Order: sequence, then structure tokens, then C-alpha cells
Amino acid sequence: MNKGEDRADDYFDVEDLKRYMSLSVEEKLVYLQEINSFLMEAMPDGSKKAWEELKKNGW
Repeated sequence: MNKGEDRADDYFDVEDLKRYMSLSVEEKLVYLQEINSFLMEAMPDGSKKAWEELKKNGW
């Protein structure tokens, strides 16, 4: 493997994925809403505007 090359296991922990898969649908939706709320708070205004423009254009 080349130095600096990213691997999937550098980003994902299989045990975390297994725990997520064991959640109920309702728990997954709550989890996703929490992620969305965090991202909207953390995202710069310019990025929010760009994202809204993409959504408006069907992306």
C-alpha cells in the first residue's frame, strides 16, 4: 500500500456499524436527525447556501 493512501478501516469501525445495524428504525432516525442538526450548526453559511441551491436544482 502506498504511503498516504486511505483505507476503509481508517474511517469505519466494524463494531460501530454492527451496533448501528442493531438499532430500531426509530433509533436510527433519531440518530440521523442528531447528525443533521449538528452538521447544520457546524456548516458555514456559504456551504448552506450552496447545498440549498443544489437541492433546488434536483441534486
